[in-house]
Amino acid sequence: MAKRILVIPDVHGETFWKRPVLKYIDQVDRIVFLGDYLDPYPEEGKEYSPQGLFDNLMDIIDFKRNYMDKVVLLKGNHDQHYASEMFRELACGSRCDTTNWRIYNAVFVRNKELFKLAHLEDVKGLPYLFSHAGLTLNWINKVNSSVWKLADNIISVASPDIVERINELDDSEEGQEMLCVVGRFRNMIGAKSGSILWADIEEHAIPDAPKAYGLNKVFQVVGHSRLNDKYDKVEFDNLVLIDSQQCFMIDESIEEKIVTLRDYEKNL
Repeated sequence: MAKRILVIPDVHGETFWKRPVLKYIDQVDRIVFLGDYLDPYPEEGKEYSPQGLFDNLMDIIDFKRNYMDKVVLLKGNHDQHYASEMFRELACGSRCDTTNWRIYNAVFVRNKELFKLAHLEDVKGLPYLFSHAGLTLNWINKVNSSVWKLADNIISVASPDIVERINELDDSEEGQEMLCVVGRFRNMIGAKSGSILWADIEEHAIPDAPKAYGLNKVFQVVGHSRLNDKYDKVEFDNLVLIDSQQCFMIDESIEEKIVTLRDYEKNL
């Protein structure tokens, strides 16, 4: 039977994820959230209450607990600045709710085991690598030099072992420091590219991913760099950016690597 994966990009307090997950929970193999559950965009003119944002986050966490093996919750920078005091100090982004920080911090600390930084999934023999902002050559090199200290030729982001090492960065102080790296696109004196929570689309080596670290052997699915209304997604050979406030479907039975849920349902 063809594998199907429902993908939910950056939520930012919105509820666009609710109908699709309820509709497809029994029809898909996995549901992957790409992170950034809080901190809505005020310029959109919508009304958001602190209680509503909190309830939406808890609904996502409860959904994960009800479907532990099927639902993957990834963290974004707008989650990590609540989950980690170090990240809040070194790499906090805009719109952090300092008034309710302790409340959100308690939620992320209490539910730490439910969240990951990266998720690997095989689709028709191609490793799909899901993360909030994506992996770049320069950041992986920085992590290896500072934390892993492995021979470069044995590092492949298509390897479950390396993906697990990435997830374990959240468990140590030196690893969390690597998550705080902000690239030059947002910080002119920053590193060449940001972390898996901070890499911008401009910092990815596209359209041709470098062969180093196996970046050309995976198809990365990321959010973080928000798209304007003209685009549903921006897709390259080895990476797709889908931060457009809608859900997406990956289905082994169709030719496209990933499609909007709207287009997917239109062609059913």
